[in-house]
Amino acid sequence: MRKLLLPFYLIPCLAVGQSIRYSPGTLYTGLGAYSHHFTQSFSFLANQAALGSLSRTSAGFYTEQKYGLKELSMYMATAAMPVNRGGVGVALQYAGFGDFNESQVAVAYGKNLGRVSLGIQCNYNLMHIAGYGNDAAVGFEVGSQWQISETLITGIHIANPVGGHFRNHSTEKLASVYQFGAGYEVSKQLFLSAEITKEEDQPVNVQAGLQYIIVPERFFVRAGITTATSSPYVGMGWQWKNCRADVSVRYHPQLGLSPGLLLLFYGKQKAEP
Repeated sequence: MRKLLLPFYLIPCLAVGQSIRYSPGTLYTGLGAYSHHFTQSFSFLANQAALGSLSRTSAGFYTEQKYGLKELSMYMATAAMPVNRGGVGVALQYAGFGDFNESQVAVAYGKNLGRVSLGIQCNYNLMHIAGYGNDAAVGFEVGSQWQISETLITGIHIANPVGGHFRNHSTEKLASVYQFGAGYEVSKQLFLSAEITKEEDQPVNVQAGLQYIIVPERFFVRAGITTATSSPYVGMGWQWKNCRADVSVRYHPQLGLSPGLLLLFYGKQKAEP
């Protein structure tokens, strides 16, 4: 049944040029973007300003098999490094299979200006469809964050507000996305996050999630939901020294489960100025 629905999943991608950047898989990896203590190398994909508060180098890999279908597998690799009260990040993403796939190369920079952080990202998006060939588009994203208090951070993230047209078919473009997010560190063990997203030609979507550290510097759990598809997700992770491994699963009411695996590697903590 799920394989019969595969062509219908691809129709929106072909119609509006939606980016793999806004795949539901990034809901899990982006959790922690609006925080100083729960960030990692994937956080800047949710808001590039998160690079401004990066405290140590990290790199990671994430894979997800949407609805248990290998044709909808997604792979992400990221690396982020603090630089001079700021940080730089790079990301590689691939989703799909031989006959239809999307890929993206991204470079980002974020700067801490005190209680405000700013960030920018440039994306090169490539789409391949069997019998159609390849097409590409360049997009960009900007983000800002405000530290309201020691425990509360809010921010705005905008992607592809103008341009983003594909090279061979100028009428097709990357979807514009506007997002407001907030994160609240209840304690050193509990973090809450929420985002309101408006994607071009799509209804408003609310994403909410939390991370709770059960055993400090060892074991934690994550949970959240996106209202666009009423899809909850849960995950758990184990950290040992400078390595971390997560397993996660997302549930769609009609299409079923999407299992995921996340691996992270951390460098040394940046010394406080």
